Amino acid sequence: MNLRKVFFLSASFLFLLSACRQDEEKLKPEFVNNDAYSRFTNQIGVRTQTLRSDSILADRVSTGLVGIYKDSVFGTSRAALHVQPRLSTNFLTLGQTGETLYTDSIVLSLHYDGIFGDSSIQQTLEVYRIDEQLESSENYPSNTQIAIQPSILGSKTFQPDLENELRIISPNSNGGIDTLTVQPELRIKLDNAFGDELLSKSGQSELENNTNFTAYFNGLKIMPPQSATVNNNEAAILYYALTSSATKMSLYYSAVNGNGDTTKRVVDFPINSSSVRFNTFEHDYSGSEVGNQLAQATPDSIFTFTQAMAGVESLISFPTLVEDFKDSNIVVNKAELILPAAGGSYAKFGYATSLIVASKDAGGNLQFIPDYFEGESYFGGFFDPITQSYRFNIGRYVQGLLNGSIQSDGLTLLLTGSAVKAERAVIFGPKNSSRQIRLNLYYSKTE
Repeated sequence: MNLRKVFFLSASFLFLLSACRQDEEKLKPEFVNNDAYSRFTNQIGVRTQTLRSDSILADRVSTGLVGIYKDSVFGTSRAALHVQPRLSTNFLTLGQTGETLYTDSIVLSLHYDGIFGDSSIQQTLEVYRIDEQLESSENYPSNTQIAIQPSILGSKTFQPDLENELRIISPNSNGGIDTLTVQPELRIKLDNAFGDELLSKSGQSELENNTNFTAYFNGLKIMPPQSATVNNNEAAILYYALTSSATKMSLYYSAVNGNGDTTKRVVDFPINSSSVRFNTFEHDYSGSEVGNQLAQATPDSIFTFTQAMAGVESLISFPTLVEDFKDSNIVVNKAELILPAAGGSYAKFGYATSLIVASKDAGGNLQFIPDYFEGESYFGGFFDPITQSYRFNIGRYVQGLLNGSIQSDGLTLLLTGSAVKAERAVIFGPKNSSRQIRLNLYYSKTE
């Protein structure tokens, strides 16, 4: 499944469609509030089913996800982050003739960009050295398996702190030491032996340019330990800003000259928009509410589920729609898909900001429906805190189903930004006794 391709093209689609609307698809006539000419129903059958998502492209992202989270509804989710530090300059030379270099410390800094879960729970992250070449021209889906060296390069057990600034000691360009105040970030110390290895490459071909450097040093994988276990609603998926200047690998070292004088220095290896960077995800639904529904393959339940990080998605269809109106000449004036959200324990860490619906083509590829191109203010999908629901305008899609111009098995409900968020949404399904998913259809009959 390749939604990222569609998202990249959407801006071009919107530009073209603003200049040339498809007149035959326009909703005419506009809805008129007159019972003689217009009608309304919300009794159209809606069917839902929770399905496992395919992998998604989660590379070239600006937000990195890493951590572990568990709840009784969605089970256990794990995220790992892969990054490729680069040279800050070509022909990097770390020492001068006659100097002896040794590592004081080498630190991976990750600038915080958010969190899903409980920040009060300690979490452990491990850093490994990637053991295969990463290519900027390659696509890396969310289920990518990357070879890593077996030994841990660094690890840290910590309580996430996204509020407080840090004070760090760093050498300056004049040979002195500065105390710097930096925005909230996670700092993981790496093995000094790795720093010494980098120092040994000073002035050599490995540090000549980024092509050589990334061939020599493939990158880093940051992940929770494979043995890590958490209880329900414990721990978190952490968000890090990958293109921030604060996200980098820093080598702090000492240079000792022939007279025994020592100079403290630091060199940064930035992680930036030119770096290969991607997220990978794993989900274990054993014993969870979602897992039970997946095992039973039961449609039309009390709840239907959708989850970011290539977890699960909901298929929404209208099985009787075409049959109900087969003998009628219908013009759709408006069609609203209403998705009431479950609260309480189902939204312990808040409601998903926005959802999106798309339709799969004959090859199983997700495509935007025509209503999407009318713009987000028309299309919708944002959480409404007053009604505690999501609302989509899908009139063009419904009109296409009725006149046969659209062939679709249903709408796939996804989280917006699924590759860079850990959110989830629980929607009341057709069998809920009070609030239910529904289609509000306003239409006119023509002669």
